[in-house]
Amino acid sequence: MAQPSILVLEDDEIIRSLMVDVLEEFGAHVTSFPSADEGMIFLERADDPVDLIVSDIQMPGLLNGYDLSRVVAHRWPSVPVVLTSGNTKLAAQLGSSVRFLPKPWSAEHLLECVQTALTQQGLSMH
Repeated sequence: MAQPSILVLEDDEIIRSLMVDVLEEFGAHVTSFPSADEGMIFLERADDPVDLIVSDIQMPGLLNGYDLSRVVAHRWPSVPVVLTSGNTKLAAQLGSSVRFLPKPWSAEHLLECVQTALTQQGLSMH
């Protein structure tokens, strides 16, 4: 099975590299950026959008993760989005296609969340 391609958007460099490491270790092809703005540019340019997006909600720039998830739901409805934040109040505002992963998360929790989202798309990590 082809490796799933995952877009990671997180402005904290340490958390971003940890996410990338965890996901790559489990066989995903990961592209990452420190802002939703850059993630959006990447998505616009790619002919074939990614299989999954994992994004922090609060990031610098014009778009936050919540805005990005709304654009993705409209433009690429088949692409699941996992949003992470330390602010759990934000989870209440999320659309039905979005999963919420509260911070701080463990590698196991991150993988579980990603795996569930991919499985719903008929994809898997292994």
